[in-house]
Amino acid sequence: MKAPTPLRCLPIAALLLAVPPFAGADEGEDAVGHVATLAGKAVATRPGEAPRELECRDPIYPGDKIETAEGARVGLLVGDLLAHVGQGSELQVESGDSLALQKGAVRVIDPRESGGHARLAVLDAEAEVLGNDAEGYVFREKTGGYAMLCEWDAPLSVARGPEQKQAQPGECVIARSREPIYVAKAHDERLGSPDEDLCSLGPVIGALDLHLSPLDVALGPPGSPWSGVPAQFASPPRSPCDVPGAPCGQALEPPPGTGEVPGGGGTPPF
Repeated sequence: MKAPTPLRCLPIAALLLAVPPFAGADEGEDAVGHVATLAGKAVATRPGEAPRELECRDPIYPGDKIETAEGARVGLLVGDLLAHVGQGSELQVESGDSLALQKGAVRVIDPRESGGHARLAVLDAEAEVLGNDAEGYVFREKTGGYAMLCEWDAPLSVARGPEQKQAQPGECVIARSREPIYVAKAHDERLGSPDEDLCSLGPVIGALDLHLSPLDVALGPPGSPWSGVPAQFASPPRSPCDVPGAPCGQALEPPPGTGEVPGGGGTPPF
C-alpha cells in the first residue's frame, strides 16, 4: 500500500477525533453505517418499506438500496468502508462489508491493513477489497451494461465467474458481456473527495487519512470528480461490436502509449 500522503489543504484532519457514529436519534440496533457527506437528494429503501430521504448522520441498514438524484452525491461510512456514491447512481448495501453497484459510480476507500476482504460488486464482476482505494462504474451500451473497476492504492483482485484479473494502482479491470475481462490503464481523475459536503458533526474517518491525497479535488465541470464520469469516458469511443463485419467478442487492449481504456460504445452511466 502506498505511503501516507500529507493532507495539504484538506480540513478532514480535524475530523480524526473520536466522533461517535450514529449520532442521530432514530438509528436502529441493526444499522451498519451512516451518512457522512451529503449534497442534493439521496434516498434509501429497505425491502418491503417506503423510501426514506437521507439526511446527515442517518443510519444505513443491511439491504438498503441507496439512490442518488442527478447532481446529487452521498458519502456513507459502512463498517470500515467509506463509500462515495456519485450522481444518478444505485448502490445496494448488502452488509457492513459487502456493497453492490447496479447503476452509476461509487468510490470505496478501505483503510485497513489486515483482516478479511470486503466485497465490491459491479454488475456481475466482484472485487476483493482490503486496504484499497477503488472505483466502480456501470456503463451502458447496445448489448446491456458492463462494469469497470479501477484501483488507486493497492492491487485489486477482480473476478467474474471463473475469470480473474488483478488491477495494479492506476489500472482498471473491464468486464463487458461479450468479451473476456481485461486490464487497461486508468483515467487520471478520482471520483469524489472525502472533504466535500461534510455533515455538521463530521464522519468518523480514523485511518482513512492514509488514503487521501491533495489530488482529490472539489466538484467541478463535467469530467471532474462527482460530475458523473471521468473525462476520458464522457464520450466513449465506439466498440468494434458496433461496426458491421468487424471482429467482436475478443479482449481489447489499449493502443500502445495512449493510456486510454478502449471500448465504451454506448451511453455513459450518467
